Parts: sequence; structure tokens; C-alpha cells
Amino acid sequence: MATVLYWLFTIINYGLYIYMLAMVVYVLMSWFPGAWQSRFGQWLGRIVNPFLNVFDFIPPIFGIDFSPLIAFFCP
Repeated sequence: MATVLYWLFTIINYGLYIYMLAMVVYVLMSWFPGAWQSRFGQWLGRIVNPFLNVFDFIPPIFGIDFSPLIAFFCP
């Protein structure tokens, strides 16, 4: 039983790690013009945007959006 729980938590841990990496890549793509319009950017947006949209209530400060940073530390 303990080994099943260990593997379950390991799979969840790797899944969260991959999702957090996807969030970082998506946010860094905002620095490159047209990156979000690429096929990879649109695919990544469909995966990451539902979680990032939860934090859209935070207003940008001096034109910088800090909601992805807060979303990154939330999970």
C-alpha cells in the first residue's frame, strides 16, 4: 500500500513540475513577438490559460502583470 501511494505522489509531483515548466515557457514567450500566435504557443495557451485566468483579478503595476508570478507560487 505504501509503495502505491509513493508512486501516486511521484506521478502527481512530476505532473505539477511539468505544468509549472509549461507556465514558465508560456510567460517567457510573451517576450518574443508572435510567439503566442505560433502553433506551439496556441497549444500551450490552451493548457496554461485556464489556470492563469483565475489570477486575472490582480491589476498590472506600472504595466507589468504579476499574476503569473502569483499563480506560479500558488500550486
